[in-house]
Amino acid sequence: MAKFDCPRSKLIVEKSMFNNPKSRHEYHVRDHHFNVAVDIFVPGCTKLPSDLQDVCPDNDVYWHIKQLPVLELVQLDFIQKFLRRGDFYALSSGTRIDTDNVVALLPNGELILSVTKDTYEELGLEGKPSKYDQRRKPTRYIVEVPLLNKSYQKGKSGYERVQWCLKDRLNLTFDILVAWKPAEGHHIELDTYWSNYTCNKIVVNKQTVLQTTSALSVPSINSCYLASKTRKTVKGHDQNKNGRSQIQADNGQPVRERYQDSINGTSSDSDGGKEWCEAEEMFEWLGAISCGVSCAGKPDAFISTFSCPEPSLQVSGAVCHRWTGFITPGRIKEMLSRLRHYVTSTNSVDWATITVHGFADSPLSWHKHEHGYSTCGGENLYTFVVFPEDGGKYWYIMATGGNDDIS
Repeated sequence: MAKFDCPRSKLIVEKSMFNNPKSRHEYHVRDHHFNVAVDIFVPGCTKLPSDLQDVCPDNDVYWHIKQLPVLELVQLDFIQKFLRRGDFYALSSGTRIDTDNVVALLPNGELILSVTKDTYEELGLEGKPSKYDQRRKPTRYIVEVPLLNKSYQKGKSGYERVQWCLKDRLNLTFDILVAWKPAEGHHIELDTYWSNYTCNKIVVNKQTVLQTTSALSVPSINSCYLASKTRKTVKGHDQNKNGRSQIQADNGQPVRERYQDSINGTSSDSDGGKEWCEAEEMFEWLGAISCGVSCAGKPDAFISTFSCPEPSLQVSGAVCHRWTGFITPGRIKEMLSRLRHYVTSTNSVDWATITVHGFADSPLSWHKHEHGYSTCGGENLYTFVVFPEDGGKYWYIMATGGNDDIS
């Protein structure tokens, strides 16, 4: 029988407190630029709390602009009116990161082009081979243009080179998605500015994944308990050679050490059972919930026999909503902050989660780290599990495919 290697993937878990000066929760949200969906799951509630609804992206809009030349994104007038006066996110639509040309623009003015070898040679801008192109002769290149750099102005060689390459050598055009949050007191509609192009305004879509008043089994978890003492934990972010998930604390210490410190080194593993579910088990179950998979665990079920991991507890109802579109990190920061406030200020829930999904074909995942499409997909997502203790403890769970440079 033929044997196939399991596709490489990465699962990294951190734990911390929101009020810890070294907490990286704002960094994780801010630097995951291109978000296509966000889920909120609250066990023990029959509907989304009103203070959470106020900050959800129900009425947020983004734009789909057809056949926009990249040349439009590098003009000084555009830079002055948009990049310097708000948060501007742009990502090509309908392009595949492993086979097509892809463009992205960050609020810091970084224009990212991920292009094929033929396009790279025709374009004429300096770049570097993709780190996920394993061929002896690279077939994919990454080009970065810092549009907010002081040297990017008329008369400077860098500016003139970019204009010439994108106008005279190769006029790249894309269908582009844009999320634009203008600075206070400044607002201009994209369809007015780019009146020569087809600009469609799209409202973020809301979907109810789960809303029930019936009893539901959920994993029994503890903010201090990420994994059993027998699980192999390592320091650092890279996947180990066996493809195991790696779990670490945000101060760089192995979680096993932190876990022993937190609960005085005790564990129910010694007597053959366990008192809490592990983070990885809980994350798998949460994925099933967000996909609408039944977790009843009936042995005669035709589609799925998956069940809630043990130990579990019964809650009286639960709600899970999903928003899809082009959602900015600023909006997600507000949602996380309000979710934290709700969990810590009420005694009605033991924990709640927010999960953010990145675009599979984005050239970046976190910060400016390159993102690629591996054999198991282009997933790049993260989950915050928020607990009420000490003003808000949390788990941060990051999941990606093998072609992601994360730190």
